[in-house]
Amino acid sequence: MASENLSLDKIRPNENQPRRTFYQESLEELAASIKERGVLQPIVVRPLTGKDKGFYQIVMGERRYRASKMLGMATIPAIIRDLSDEDAATDALLENYQREDMNVIEKARAIQGLLQHMSYEKIAKTLGVSEATVRRTLELLELPIPIQQELIQNPAKGALFQEGHARVLLGINDDTASQLRLVEKVKNEKLNISDLEKILTAIKQFPNKKEAFLRVSVGVTEQMLRSLGAREERKKPYKSQTAEQHLKSIEKQASTLADMMDDRIGEFLSAEQMNQLLATTAELQRDLENFNTKIRDSLATKDFGFREVYIHCPLCGRVELIGSVRCSVCWTILRRCYDCGNYDRNFEKCGITGAKIFVAEAENPKEHSKSYRCPMYKPKFDTQATRLKMVA
Repeated sequence: MASENLSLDKIRPNENQPRRTFYQESLEELAASIKERGVLQPIVVRPLTGKDKGFYQIVMGERRYRASKMLGMATIPAIIRDLSDEDAATDALLENYQREDMNVIEKARAIQGLLQHMSYEKIAKTLGVSEATVRRTLELLELPIPIQQELIQNPAKGALFQEGHARVLLGINDDTASQLRLVEKVKNEKLNISDLEKILTAIKQFPNKKEAFLRVSVGVTEQMLRSLGAREERKKPYKSQTAEQHLKSIEKQASTLADMMDDRIGEFLSAEQMNQLLATTAELQRDLENFNTKIRDSLATKDFGFREVYIHCPLCGRVELIGSVRCSVCWTILRRCYDCGNYDRNFEKCGITGAKIFVAEAENPKEHSKSYRCPMYKPKFDTQATRLKMVA
């Protein structure tokens, strides 16, 4: 279709134009290009009627129109089409929809305008996207205006606050104040979408800790969630398989912690860091003492005659309670007659019962041996294990 040069004074922008934001830098670049090479692609307009008869409304090409006005041009090449409101809105949206510099809020507003003329299904087909994509785009208009403005002002892919962040914030759309604080947190701490999701999950799970989650880093949030989650787990009914899992985990973590407890660390830490470390280990000590007290109480209830007697494993040297029967590391039977103060090595017999126990059996007992679970076992040697005591 042939174009003609229309006076810029006879052209009117479309108030329902999908693009509402025109970035000055981008317009200046376009103006420089037009000054150098002219308007390479005509704009599309439609004739107005009624009191505006003789004027034309822009359907496509408002950026070219604005850049031409910036240059003080008198006319611009244009293609005139007789279009209905629906066709004009559709054409305007289609021109802008695929452009990278059209922000998602403008796209959502344009789709909202099209809903006055067509169904979700028809809009989806017209734009070449799924109906779900159309509805997801419209969801962004449910965000408070200040949040929408963030997406309008920072449309670039490299922006710190992006569409994905905004979608996460839809989850707390009833709390605008927190949304705005999280926008600033995203920008200040350069949080990715996954980080923001973790914070939102934490706030929803523990709303009484919201202020803390809004202030602390994502790493601290994760630590708090683990601690708070463990407390919540303790409120649930306990299962036997859970107990065994916890036993294995505690033993593994205790071994790892013991390996790390090298007092030379103090030579390389500042006074502030050592204060933090001592506070951490002191809290752990208090938790352990409380835990140990409850375990002792449980043992005393379940195991009549329980004595807190520690012995060394004869094979690996692990310190165990006598009631463990086997070493938890190497699985060696702990109560060897050979280590018992009641065993007579010269006569190879028990000094209490007089039962005959050969040295070979005394040194390497099996489950059928008399020393296995023997209630009269008496360790010859003191162990290095001592009870922890609470620090006031």
